[in-house]
This record gives sequence, structure tokens and C-alpha cells, in this order.
Amino acid sequence: MTTLAVLETVQNQARVPAEEARSALAKVRGLRAGEALAKLRLGPGRTCEPVARVLDRALVEAADAGLGADQLVVAGGSAEPAEPIVRVRRKAHGKADWISSPTADVRVELQPLGVWETQTCETVVRPAEPEPLLAVPASGEPGARAAEVREALKDVLDPDLGVNVVDLGFVRRVEVDEHGFAVLTMTLTSPACPLTGVMEDQIRTLLSVETSPVTGFRVEWVWLPTWRPADISEEGREQLRAIGFTRF
Repeated sequence: MTTLAVLETVQNQARVPAEEARSALAKVRGLRAGEALAKLRLGPGRTCEPVARVLDRALVEAADAGLGADQLVVAGGSAEPAEPIVRVRRKAHGKADWISSPTADVRVELQPLGVWETQTCETVVRPAEPEPLLAVPASGEPGARAAEVREALKDVLDPDLGVNVVDLGFVRRVEVDEHGFAVLTMTLTSPACPLTGVMEDQIRTLLSVETSPVTGFRVEWVWLPTWRPADISEEGREQLRAIGFTRF
């Protein structure tokens, strides 16, 4: 945070590619902060939870200055590539490999609405809504793309266990429509588990690349029927045994 004319918040090593963060910031520039948060989290178009979290922090800091979300406009921001986060992925039989996740230093600038309008010399102009991702066709049959997505999800790891979400039985269903939009039905060990955001960040990184088999996705979290250890695949059990688990 700097002055009441420009309120600035920076998050170092946010778990998002810099290009994706820049695109998200560009889409919400000129919006009131509350609208920007909704757009970053709910769409339309591609969402960006990591940037939404930086905006959340900015609003908490702005509240200390007596300014609410409806009084603030996203005036700008930036995203620069940062050091990737490197983690170990444990495999069966004592083997392991490395997974590198891209990060960015994300900066969000907020301005009081009156200051923004004065500087632009006009009422804030809302940017045009982007075309929904459903309008972008993807190649390949939906069933084949769903299989590709499920295979890609094996790179999404439970951060506590280091085992992928497919073999842990967290992926209930993958559906891809004729436009290439995927709906991922997932669960976790408990509705109280705080890892939904972490999982979605990993999925977003995987499915945002140019070679992604889908044009967009959303995750639907379901809690019934409840997850059971019996949902773990045999490969998942081998990975868990390798790190010391003996009962499932």
C-alpha cells in the first residue's frame, strides 16, 4: 500500500504463469473491485484465482484505510515471472522426480473511484465482455479429450501426500462437451479440507497451456458419496506404501 491516491499490493511467487496473470489483470482493469473479484472467480471467460487472492489482500489493506470494495477501482497492475516452485513427486519403489510450477510476482493497483474518474476525465468505461470459452471449438472427440484430461490430472498432487489426485480417487468424473469445455467432478477426504484452492490452481496451470486438450474448465466439488480409502487405485496404494503408509 502506498498513498490514498494509489493503493498497491504485491504478492511474490503467486502460483500462476505471468502471462495468465497479465491477461486476468487486463480483463478487470477499470472495474470496481467487487466486480473484478466476481469476474476473476466466476467468469465469464477464464477465471484466475491466484490474482483474485492478491485482490483480496489489497481489499483487506484498503479496509484499514476506510475504503470498501465499491469505492475502489482496479487501476492497473503487473505480473513478472518469478522463480518456479519445485517439488518432489514420490513414486512407487522409492523413486521420485521433480515437478516445477511456474510463479509470478503479481502487483495490483487500486484507486478510489473519484480519483480514477478524475484521471480518466469520464465515467469508468467497462471493458467489453470476452467471448465465452464455449464458443472456441477444440479438436478431437469429447471422449478422447476427457481421457487426456484425466491423464493430465495425474500431475496434480495432494500437497500433503505427494500422490496424484486421480490415484487417490479424488476425480469422480471428467466430462468434455462438443465445444471442448470440461467439467471436473471432484471430491476430497472431507468437506472441511482446505486444499480445494490449491488443487484448482494446479489444474488451472496444467490446462492453460497451448497444448491443452480443452478450451476451458470448471471444478464441481461434491461430498456425497463420501470419499473412502477404497477409492485409492492400486498404483496410489503403492505410492503410499513407498512413503510409509501400511493401512488404507
